[in-house]
Amino acid sequence: MLLGGNSFTQDTTKSLAFKNNRPFINSPYFYRPDLGHQIWQQFKLIQEANSGDVLAQHELGLRYLMGEGMAADTAYAVYWIKKAADRKLAPAEYNYAILLINGWGVEWDPFAAFKYFREAARAGMIQAQYVTGVLYTDNLIVKRDMNYAYYWINKSSSEGYEPAEQIIGQIETKISESVVDSIRSIEEDSDTKIRDADTDSKTNLSSPVGLVFIDFDSIGDTVTTLTDSMLIADLHLTISDSLARVMEIDSMKNMSDLVSSEIVSLLSSLAENGSPEAQTVIGQLYERGVYFNKNEITAATYYLRALRTDSPKAPYLLWQLNKKPGFINKVEDEVSNNNPEAQFVWYGLTSTTYDNQLVMSDAIALLRSSADNKYIPAMIELGLNYYTGRYIKEDFAEGLQYWKEASLLGSTEAAVRLVAASLYENEFGIDYSRSVKDLMNASDNGSVLAQVALSYCYENGIGTEQSKSEAIAYYRMAAQRGSQYAYRELQRLYDEIRPADPEFSLN
Repeated sequence: MLLGGNSFTQDTTKSLAFKNNRPFINSPYFYRPDLGHQIWQQFKLIQEANSGDVLAQHELGLRYLMGEGMAADTAYAVYWIKKAADRKLAPAEYNYAILLINGWGVEWDPFAAFKYFREAARAGMIQAQYVTGVLYTDNLIVKRDMNYAYYWINKSSSEGYEPAEQIIGQIETKISESVVDSIRSIEEDSDTKIRDADTDSKTNLSSPVGLVFIDFDSIGDTVTTLTDSMLIADLHLTISDSLARVMEIDSMKNMSDLVSSEIVSLLSSLAENGSPEAQTVIGQLYERGVYFNKNEITAATYYLRALRTDSPKAPYLLWQLNKKPGFINKVEDEVSNNNPEAQFVWYGLTSTTYDNQLVMSDAIALLRSSADNKYIPAMIELGLNYYTGRYIKEDFAEGLQYWKEASLLGSTEAAVRLVAASLYENEFGIDYSRSVKDLMNASDNGSVLAQVALSYCYENGIGTEQSKSEAIAYYRMAAQRGSQYAYRELQRLYDEIRPADPEFSLN
């Protein structure tokens, strides 16, 4: 999952310490300089925090964190927020857990974060209930337990928290009502009573700390449909919130809502950078003939490209397309006409075992022919096969050569693969700091591969300062988007610091 962005969700537009007791001055004749008032307010806040006022302690910590009214100081922020959290103030527990799970100003400790999130959830804080439920789904901190996940997310959903409402239906199909009833009895009748959260924690804030529910097992034979709104919603994983607002993604429910040249141009750019979410959406546009002329073979190409970066939805879309009457015949007809796109698609259908008419050697021959005709997706795929030794004999140099040629033809995805390869192979004479900048740009433009490579850079201090928390953040972003490799790397990093506490055993 599943942490992204450097924003906090706690509302600090008003002081928690003073919001209910500020003096009301109704005379228009008195002048109070704003700076003087801020200094006085800051002095009073520090005074009340030092006197033990838990609300003031939390508010002071947030102000130090964000540099509101005083110089930003993460160390002081952590000190005061933790102080309030340890005194059982739910918003402080939640915010301190955010710091812990991100490694912001404190050593990264997702296991301690889980305990603070759960305490805030028990206090009735809907955001914390959502997060606690999500953490029961990813099998990283605690063992996956969909019954506990449902219990907490359902509590949050029942209070109208939108992120919880969006996923509760997916989780509901995976639970045992009797087990959930038992959990409810344990949680609500235990020695640790459900506490009443501070009123401010009830505000319906945006989705917290970037955590989202991703079920790697949900896309498969059991899937019966993927709606337009599901595919469009996935675009949030590849574009910034500000861009999502400009595109009005939240108001779009159907593929027909995307038919503006500006939006399609943006989606095409994201797809060429390696965004599986944009690739699946463009595939749908081609498959249905929305905006583009209908072209099922081109649609299949986009699904295959998304599938290569572990898109959780592209395999199902490709399978459904493959089952359409006459689709395979179209592919065969175009292959007989030496269409390089169709050659790539038939290779792809064979490599995924969606079509078994060809042996793999014949499929590779089609891929080579497509690549020889400078069809960029085929060049990238053939390069990957050489680089990994999949289907053909491993040859790093040959793989890199195909990517170089594709990059020279304008492929940003191939360029990202070249940068990543130079990092993993520890090539000499490379400006790794420039490589990191290139990867950050590619990540901002939708590349899952760039996010994985950035994780590697941060974990090992290549081209940038070593930072496990940043490595975790990028791995989690990529895992949210379906990357199985990123998820396995997350498991490794969590296991390296997993405490002996039985609660955190995954066995």
